Amino acid sequence: MIASAAVLEELSAYQPAAEGERESLARIEELLRRAADPFTREHRDHITGSAVVARPDGSAFLLVYHRRLQRWLQPGGHVESADGSVLATALREAREETGVAALEIANGGRILDLDVHPIPATPKRPAHVHHDLRYLLTTRSDATVAEPLEIEKVAWFSMDEALASGADESLARALRKARRILAGPPDRLYQI
Repeated sequence: MIASAAVLEELSAYQPAAEGERESLARIEELLRRAADPFTREHRDHITGSAVVARPDGSAFLLVYHRRLQRWLQPGGHVESADGSVLATALREAREETGVAALEIANGGRILDLDVHPIPATPKRPAHVHHDLRYLLTTRSDATVAEPLEIEKVAWFSMDEALASGADESLARALRKARRILAGPPDRLYQI
């Protein structure tokens, strides 16, 4: 089980890159302080983990086409009880949704990006809010769609292709950070 205090400590070292991200950081910290279990999807607001998956040189990004949301996104999803950290959630979700087992943790395992966003209601679940912690992973492997119900397809995109695919502002920000980190010296902290 993940402890809120551990995630709050991880967030204390994080420097948001933009105003929207500062707002997300404040909302995530507030959720972690007030909710008895902010990691369960049983609550309207909950923590999720996702991964920006890139080639080691930052030349391409692996995105998944989400069937219900009808858009290209980074792989990610809900925390499960066996996950020891939100990074572990992001790693597990990336493997499940892309079919790539050989993923490397980049950026020293530090948070890459934060985003709080609404998720529309479905017949089985009411509308809810994801408080998403995003991490950077790399791979030289190709994807093989693992056929999860919500993922329709998986594909590699250059930065320009990813931006042209309809990436929203937060995903575009995360991709730019990832490319900058991967193009820099090893284990470089992202600075704007």
